Amino acid sequence: MNGLQKVVALTVLLVFPFVSVAVFVGPIDTPVLQGGTATLRCSNSDFSGGVRQWREEGKTTFADQNGIFVGDTFTKYQDFQISAPSATQIDLIIPSAKVADEGTYECEMTPDKGSAVFTVEIQGSTPIITVDGDSSGSPIILTEDVETTLRCTATGYRPAVNLEWYMNNVKITTGVSEDSPIGSGDTFETSGTLTMTPTKDDNEGSLECRTTGQQVVPDQIGSLSLNVQFKPRVKVTYEFTTSTILCSADANPVTSIQYVIFLNDTAQTPGQSLPFNNAEYGCTRVKCDVTNSVGTGTDTRSEELCPEPSTTTEMPTTGATTMSPTTTSKPTTTMKGEIAPQVNAAVIAVAVIIPIVVLVVIILIVICFKQRKFCFAPSKTGSGGTILKKQPSASNADMIRNQPEVRQSVHKYDDEPKKPRIPRSSTGNSKKQPGNDAAPRQSGGSPVEGNRGSPVEGNRGYPAENPDGRNQDGGGQGGVNYADLEFQNRQGDPNGHGQIHYPEEEPTQYASILV
Repeated sequence: MNGLQKVVALTVLLVFPFVSVAVFVGPIDTPVLQGGTATLRCSNSDFSGGVRQWREEGKTTFADQNGIFVGDTFTKYQDFQISAPSATQIDLIIPSAKVADEGTYECEMTPDKGSAVFTVEIQGSTPIITVDGDSSGSPIILTEDVETTLRCTATGYRPAVNLEWYMNNVKITTGVSEDSPIGSGDTFETSGTLTMTPTKDDNEGSLECRTTGQQVVPDQIGSLSLNVQFKPRVKVTYEFTTSTILCSADANPVTSIQYVIFLNDTAQTPGQSLPFNNAEYGCTRVKCDVTNSVGTGTDTRSEELCPEPSTTTEMPTTGATTMSPTTTSKPTTTMKGEIAPQVNAAVIAVAVIIPIVVLVVIILIVICFKQRKFCFAPSKTGSGGTILKKQPSASNADMIRNQPEVRQSVHKYDDEPKKPRIPRSSTGNSKKQPGNDAAPRQSGGSPVEGNRGSPVEGNRGYPAENPDGRNQDGGGQGGVNYADLEFQNRQGDPNGHGQIHYPEEEPTQYASILV
């Protein structure tokens, strides 16, 4: 029964489970591990009589429901067995399978027959991975960036197997090739190669060679770890807390590795660390070379190392005594371009405070200009150095009149200033009245004694009035009168504003006040 017939028969059984249908079930291809037992099944539920037998393809029948035939012709099958538990079944049993038992066997049950291939599998040795014929074991030594060809050999397999390569359980599809199998007796040998250029990342990786193509025998795996050697990866750093240059490296192998630190291209004593506290070098280029059996790796610091700056403060000297310069606390600036956190904090504080102060000053200036007070003292001089005169306001007339050091004179207000008049007496005389303060001031001194305090009674309320209410006519004119006040600044004495003005700084000043 071929495959199609089997499918049809199975479908009928599923669709019509309660209908009895004649079904022939012939043998199927059967592999077996050498030395194992295999059973080739054959049955026909509709068999009612006829032929029930086994034969090998191209050869004569060697068994029926009664068993294996005997004779020299049937020597190959003498170990075979027939199982016929019922009239509808006849099975062939092959115990202790060997390669000689392989073949295509056919079962016939009238009117149907079917055939199957019987094979014997042999498990070979574990595949071996070698490099240039070296199979010294795992790990296998490779060199970074050097192309390498690895070979895998699987021997003693039946049937011949195929080979596949894996790196860390990931199948490799590039750089793979396979030779034709070579037979040796009942088994075959298969070889294949993998060409790869290992990298540092492949170090300590797991490389596998797997066999494929057998059904009974599981895939066999040959594996090893990789020892990929590479020149040092170098890193040079500076440890600020200990003022030490440090050199580190990632390398394989690490045996016989050598570290050399260079200052301004001058090699120092070999070692991984070097104190850097000698100011004689100034700003210094720092480089580190590390060498192993593969090669030399190097690293140069991106910035030069500079001595730690220091500031000194000279103490003042007194007489012959000389004080030693005292070193002030140095900012913790260690290397060029690298400032300690506290210095950074100070710079940040200054950068914040200064703009705030400037902003406050600007606000105060704006307020002063708007209020027009308390901002700027008036200038004493104008352009060209001319001394400006202070002009008292009319609202302060009473205050000015009552100040000491003031001499009053009254005249008729008109376009041109006139000399002060002396008020006439009630009799019309121009004669100076006793106590009259209109006397001229003395040069360089104070007004006459009679001028201190308030004017005499006869001069108050100028122009003077007669008892009958008329103005005095002793030359005086009616109308509005003003008092010219002359400030006499005396050296060393405060004027009416409470400030000292010297004669050469501020001359006599005048103000006209309505009285």
